Amino acid sequence: MTVGTPTLKVNAPLKNPKFLGVTIFVLIGLIIGIIRPFTGLVPQGHYILATVIIALGLWIFRPGNLPYLAGGTLIIGGGLAFGLPFNVVTAGYFSSAVWVLIPALYFGFALQKTGLGKRVAYFVLKSFEPSYPSLIVSWFIIGVLLSALTPSITVRIAIVMPIAVSIIEACKLNARSRGAALISLVAWAMAVLPGTGWLTGSLWGPIMLGFFPAEMKPLATFEAWFQIMALPWLIITVIFVILVYLILKPKEPLGIQRNTFREQYAALGKISHHELLTAIILFASLIAFTTERYHHIPTAAVALLGFFFLIIFRIITGPEISSGVNWDVVNFFGVTISLSTIFDKAQVASWIGPKLEPSILSLATNPLIFLITLTTVFWLIRFIDVPWGYTTIALTAALLIPLYNQFGMHPVLVSVGIIAAGNCFFLNYQQPFMMVGESILQGKGWDNSHVILAGLAYGVAVIASILISYPYWKMIGVIR
Repeated sequence: MTVGTPTLKVNAPLKNPKFLGVTIFVLIGLIIGIIRPFTGLVPQGHYILATVIIALGLWIFRPGNLPYLAGGTLIIGGGLAFGLPFNVVTAGYFSSAVWVLIPALYFGFALQKTGLGKRVAYFVLKSFEPSYPSLIVSWFIIGVLLSALTPSITVRIAIVMPIAVSIIEACKLNARSRGAALISLVAWAMAVLPGTGWLTGSLWGPIMLGFFPAEMKPLATFEAWFQIMALPWLIITVIFVILVYLILKPKEPLGIQRNTFREQYAALGKISHHELLTAIILFASLIAFTTERYHHIPTAAVALLGFFFLIIFRIITGPEISSGVNWDVVNFFGVTISLSTIFDKAQVASWIGPKLEPSILSLATNPLIFLITLTTVFWLIRFIDVPWGYTTIALTAALLIPLYNQFGMHPVLVSVGIIAAGNCFFLNYQQPFMMVGESILQGKGWDNSHVILAGLAYGVAVIASILISYPYWKMIGVIR
């Protein structure tokens, strides 16, 4: 019996692409922090930039499922260690955007906990004779209604995706077939896209408000956001679903009876006291959001008051304050919104601004070309700045001031291209919400080829929407 020569095993972390990715970002960060290669950037700026790059690597790759808070605490701790004031590194937590975000997440929790979201979805589905076109219309209506009730895309996905799975199973569609992909992709997209058209319809509203320079924030009212965003996002949504339907439409009709949805709705039983109260509170909040110009109560105050009533009426209980929302996500947004202030104080923004400003402002002389170019560039950035491109937004946020003052381009209008890139999903890894949907579908919906086709359809829809909306934007005066 011979004894074999022991084989050397490569350390598992070195074989893991996530650890390798983080290692590359750490090395880049160390080079920037130690060598300080950028002429004109002060030492503190180098150190802060190095810290953010390392944190970005942790956010993108998340080795060992590290929470977002790992990168966030690195930025806050590193910023303090390298001489930034506490109120600078935590500026995002004092932003009204975070205080809209927190109640908004609890709105979604209440919608899911009480079953109101599911009731709304099945009420719409039972109102149509089942077919692929009517199902698409139903998903659109459901997406708009749920967006009116909560800006939390995660909650909307958690409501619609299990229903999509039940429809796929009831129709006896093969997993990852064209029909299954059509049903699930449209359901997912309607949970993500339509709500972008108004300030509180998705988290993009409060988040972009957080990134705006202080002098630009008063321009981002609910009314202005709706006036600028509603039309393009309606167009994007309509063109997207038409293209996806044409690409993925199965030859066989949808094999489900209308009674199926009626029975599922009936199984929910009579509307509960908490469902009714939740509906009243959320709709009252929506009305208050849309009428801010008359009562002058800020969006954050309305959101917090809605949250207050959810607690008072015991829809949200004490233990659910800690478990009802993902505080890791809240901290992630708080830190990323702080980046604009951090880059400004560390003089990173003033260093990079003059390098970017000439080319950006030269494009702004033709607003249509500018918007299309901005969208395309942010699409490309999303391949590497995966967490929605927030780092890039923070670095370039100061340019909203000359774009408005010199070219009359409203900051919310500029946000169209940025958000279009933030919602893109050309590849699965670019879109965290796509991963949430996949985990719920458990392999029964789409495959990678379907995602790529749908992502390309989305890209076409975005460019078409900008072209169609451009005369409208000129007419309402947000482009000079």
